Amino acid sequence: MKTRHYILIALALLSTASYAQRRKPVAKKPVAAVKTNSELASMTPHAKALYEDMLPNTQRVFVIDSTIVDCDKVLSAITLPKAYGTYVDYDTFFDKQTGSKQQVFVNGFGNRCYYTELGTDSITRLYMCDRLGDGWGTPRPVKEVNDDFTDISYPYMSSDGQTLYFSGVSKTEGLGRRDIYMTKYDAEEGVFMPAENIGLPFNSVADDYAFVVADADRMAWFASTRRQPEGKACVYAFVPSEQRSNYNIDELGRNRTIDLASIKSISDTWTNSNLRTQAMAQLNKLRDNAGKAVAEKDIIYFVVDDSHTYTNINQFRSNDTRRAYYDIVRQNNDLRSIRNKTEALRAQYHNADESGRASIGAHIAKLEKQELDTRASIKKAKQDLRRKESSLLKNR
Repeated sequence: MKTRHYILIALALLSTASYAQRRKPVAKKPVAAVKTNSELASMTPHAKALYEDMLPNTQRVFVIDSTIVDCDKVLSAITLPKAYGTYVDYDTFFDKQTGSKQQVFVNGFGNRCYYTELGTDSITRLYMCDRLGDGWGTPRPVKEVNDDFTDISYPYMSSDGQTLYFSGVSKTEGLGRRDIYMTKYDAEEGVFMPAENIGLPFNSVADDYAFVVADADRMAWFASTRRQPEGKACVYAFVPSEQRSNYNIDELGRNRTIDLASIKSISDTWTNSNLRTQAMAQLNKLRDNAGKAVAEKDIIYFVVDDSHTYTNINQFRSNDTRRAYYDIVRQNNDLRSIRNKTEALRAQYHNADESGRASIGAHIAKLEKQELDTRASIKKAKQDLRRKESSLLKNR
């Protein structure tokens, strides 16, 4: 059991969990003087010690753009493709009228959701739930997270199905209000590993939350209230790193590193103007696609038979066949995501050494099998949908 967990920890550091910041125990390190500014000066002594420990390990990040929105509207600035999953308002998802502003995250497969709920003791806890048929099973509290955090919000499970990001308040690992954390899910054991603070520049003494990664599209986002007026937050869009790289504090100097750790200016993170232009084009493409999806949410194209072609979702004769159509759309999004990941890995394969190629090749083979399986599933789902809808048309 211990050996398995050690292996998982190693994998976490090499995969999408590269954001987690590894640090030495804070108690063994003296607290150095922090650069004077209003945010850092407001830190508790323990938070200052954590900050000093994190500062030399500030992750190098390429921030493409930033958008100022209301604190509870940050998802409007995060144009996450549906293949990665969707956020749904708590009351809408559960058909309730609680007034909750919490969000339910449903993964890209539509078979598992993560959400937070305020208990009678005024503590917000994290839950996960699996889809069973047309409904959802019994919610399961994520004890490993709930035991160590409060004010939990914005859970996001990455496309690998193992890396969970969330924001919350920790008794021992936080810099200010909510910080962003990462944990890995062990599917065989059905447990999450201890969560880790993802460090600087993503976290600060302010409120940091809503960390979302669209890895196949080379895009990620997070929100922060740093340097913002009351009620406002800044949503940063950045390029996720394939492998963690830190700023060199010895070369840059302490003050310069502090500025980068707080993302004082996004232009300071641009290593190349051409790369920023390319990344901005990709971000605008995602924004355009998101806007098109909203404007044309009911417009479809589905051939039922020689006499019937549907161009609007409302033409389906039952809720069951409408759900079946949306399931086909979801599978097509999955297929697109799989192809994007495969293409990205093929590009990596040509630049990798021999040992790296073996690992990447195995991953490509796995994705190619997933693509074949998904195509077969889509084909069968279309055949079943046409048969059901044709039957309804004959009996109308």
